[in-house]
Amino acid sequence: MNDSLPPSAATSARMLLASVALSPFLFKLEGELAPMACLCGCFTALGYITQSLSLVDTSPATVAFLGAATVIVCPTLEVLINKKDMSLTTQPQTWLAATLCILGVGILELYDPTGATATSDIFSQIGIGDGLAILQAVGFGTSFFLTERMMTKVPGQALPITAVQVSMTAFLCMIWSILDGWIGSEGAQSYGVPAMFFEPTLRTAALAVAWTGLMTTALNRFIETTALGKMKSAEASVILATEPLWASLFAALWLKEDFGANDYIGGALIVGACLATSLKKEDFEVLFGSNDGDDGGKKGVETEG
Repeated sequence: MNDSLPPSAATSARMLLASVALSPFLFKLEGELAPMACLCGCFTALGYITQSLSLVDTSPATVAFLGAATVIVCPTLEVLINKKDMSLTTQPQTWLAATLCILGVGILELYDPTGATATSDIFSQIGIGDGLAILQAVGFGTSFFLTERMMTKVPGQALPITAVQVSMTAFLCMIWSILDGWIGSEGAQSYGVPAMFFEPTLRTAALAVAWTGLMTTALNRFIETTALGKMKSAEASVILATEPLWASLFAALWLKEDFGANDYIGGALIVGACLATSLKKEDFEVLFGSNDGDDGGKKGVETEG
């Protein structure tokens, strides 16, 4: 889309379609959730806007890798906001999953098994796009965290919460489009909705906008919001980070692209990360020992004395 449209126009059109699709549920949001839902929408917008901007001069592989930092953002917010103990000894499964996930996405997206691209070359030109990709992770990770809090507080509000998120994002993207300077330029009248659907040169971009707006934004965000009412954001962020794995799999099946060693190794690590989220603290007693046993021993000594 960014090849045919300015990033702000593509993202704005995408979010407009998503907000229109979810508009019947917009005013069904419980009043007590409104402030947090709007704040969540701002962080969602941060994620989408910085993602679009980072893709202008940064490879999709690098953006996907840096975007996987959501697996760190969510547990960090648990510590900062909820004051929850997320130390390695208390939540080992969370940090194991995060480590496996980042390693998996890194190998999947950045490692070249042919040796044509040196690892040092990948990070030799770190620029603004990389920083924007990190901000993408902060935006999406924070929105997951806030969504989990809202869904835990008032279950059954998935559609209204999602409607507010995408509507807030659409509003902020409109402001971005105005500030971007393309409005009023030659051909800009075709960049809006529904005009782009009637412009032959933008037909492919318009179909991409429709797909991403209705399917990968409206429907996808609704599913994510529903899931966050049933699981922790730290766990959900790991599962959502499997996106590069699915992209590689579908590319191999439908586009007949090679499924190389990096895909197998990275995919295995990502699947391992998803499985790690189902582990409990007790499963790691062999590494950290059992505090219960130590306490019991101390009580026994005190009783004898």
